[in-house]
Amino acid sequence: MNKNKKNWLLIAGLTLSAPLFAQDVSYTTLNWPPFIGESEDRNGVLAEIVKQTMDASGTDYTLEFTDWSKALEDVLTGEKDAIIAAYYSEERAKNYHYSLPIYSVYTGLVTRESSGIDIKFFQSYDELNSYRISKLADSVVGETFDKHPFPNIKPYATEQEAVQALFDGEVDFYAGNLDVAKDLAKKIGQNSVELSIVQPPINEQEIFVMFSKATENGLEQRDAFNKSLVNLQASGQYDAILSSFK
Repeated sequence: MNKNKKNWLLIAGLTLSAPLFAQDVSYTTLNWPPFIGESEDRNGVLAEIVKQTMDASGTDYTLEFTDWSKALEDVLTGEKDAIIAAYYSEERAKNYHYSLPIYSVYTGLVTRESSGIDIKFFQSYDELNSYRISKLADSVVGETFDKHPFPNIKPYATEQEAVQALFDGEVDFYAGNLDVAKDLAKKIGQNSVELSIVQPPINEQEIFVMFSKATENGLEQRDAFNKSLVNLQASGQYDAILSSFK
């Protein structure tokens, strides 16, 4: 994340004067285990962070799981107030209000040991142009990765389909998070031990909540969330949440 973006997010979080927002806030997201999902303990660490942030602000909320593209569209149009588990991109920032970061993960190219692909390290994306790569449709992987004109990128509607394609031999790499790939491999009955990440990782991605710019009170909702999140972190409760998921 560049310096200007960090400064903007810090200012947004630490210089708030708006009161906490007192109406129900409707959230949406995808199933993205182990970090968030309908079948995860407390719906996953990201959902728990949002829940306790909202509880601390005294604001009620709802959370609906759907596919990623629909979640983005619902928040873009104002059908929902906010989406959990978004990476940052300049393009998205034009259409959504970003919260302070709530978590971070690494993205990279995930491969199978038995695939016959003998790439453990790459220096340039050009080295990967001949390979087939799966990713979640409408997702951000990393700024430089997303700008590279890969000729064989294959978007899938869900992360599970993108990971399944790797095991089915439809693609050579899955572009995403290794923990997500391993968790989904177990869920679809595949050997997660087979999976590893090609070095170097593509990016360390901070994870955000994005609030709608189409709703009347989207900015106020974002500011209230930020204020409560800062208080959660200062109280030590945020670290307690992370520890409870280890």
